[in-house]
Amino acid sequence: MIKYPKEVILIDLDNTLTDTEGNSCAAMRSMYNELGLSAQFPPFESFWNVYSTCNDDLWGRYRQGTLSRERLNELRFTWPMALMGVEDETLAARICEVFYKYFLPMTGTVPGAYELLDYLSQKYRLAVLSNGTKSSQIVKMKNFRFEPYFEKVYLSDDIGYPKPDVRIFQYALNDMGVKPESALMIGDDFEGDIVGAANAGIEQVWLHAAGWNGESPAPSLTIRTLAELHSVL
Repeated sequence: MIKYPKEVILIDLDNTLTDTEGNSCAAMRSMYNELGLSAQFPPFESFWNVYSTCNDDLWGRYRQGTLSRERLNELRFTWPMALMGVEDETLAARICEVFYKYFLPMTGTVPGAYELLDYLSQKYRLAVLSNGTKSSQIVKMKNFRFEPYFEKVYLSDDIGYPKPDVRIFQYALNDMGVKPESALMIGDDFEGDIVGAANAGIEQVWLHAAGWNGESPAPSLTIRTLAELHSVL
């Protein structure tokens, strides 16, 4: 459980407030159909599975500090394409362009996101803490109408350290003028949000539909839905 009164709540963006997984899949399907990729690639479901597996691996390496943002962007489409037998940088660039054409305007949220922000913003100072690409996150903040809720937006692209590096958490705390015990981190990514915040001395709320299954360190609180926080904070 949460032990200390809080002043600041740090909130992850992707798959905590925005349904990034669902939005990405829908955008990828639209791109796949527009470019007629069925002639060169497996059926969409297989295409999506290969892409998702590669994308998760790349973001994991980025969080670990073993892959730069630039290299992540280079490999994001070329690597899964190569695994599916297509090596074409021009096509990869076109896939990226059309994907983002569909992805950036999407506004699907995790259920309860706006209700939670309405509730929390009346009681706490809120800030985004995200590893997401700066160009995408800026657009999301505007398209999702999140800007009025947040005092600050902290992005790893700006600060230079991705979650779970404690320095991105320390930067946010110092900038907002609060001690670790006065802050709380809410996020869906165990390594980036929960482990990172714990290492920085910040209590955490893990949004995880399956609940806590013994992962270490144990989150301060695990919730299955955002709605559960209304009775806790």
